[in-house]
Amino acid sequence: MSAWPHIVWLELVDQQITPVTFRGLFAALRHCPHLHWLQISTDTVNIDIDPDTESFQHTALQQLILRPSDLADGEAVARIIFSMLPCVDRVLYSVYPELYSWHEVNRHLESFRSSPVTGHYITGVPSEI
Repeated sequence: MSAWPHIVWLELVDQQITPVTFRGLFAALRHCPHLHWLQISTDTVNIDIDPDTESFQHTALQQLILRPSDLADGEAVARIIFSMLPCVDRVLYSVYPELYSWHEVNRHLESFRSSPVTGHYITGVPSEI
């Protein structure tokens, strides 16, 4: 665990690993402040976090690749990512990220970024209106 603060790239994918919940993911990210790239299996059906009440933001993560999983509410997942991972501009899935994208979540992420009300969260500074 002492190496966690130094991790910049992490891939945790195995068919036998139980997908991590968002609460578990963000608990781990608190220990990895320099993580830029993450590929992981995430439980996107059982959403156990509310981005409106959580104050955590991981501002180093730029590339998020989720192993294919069911998606119950793409907008809720996008809101979590948008609020808590402000440098992630799209979510990829599969081993070949250039071939597959998570279209519904990414569409919502784009919508949130282009909104004049929420767009300022992307850079962390007020946007010009």
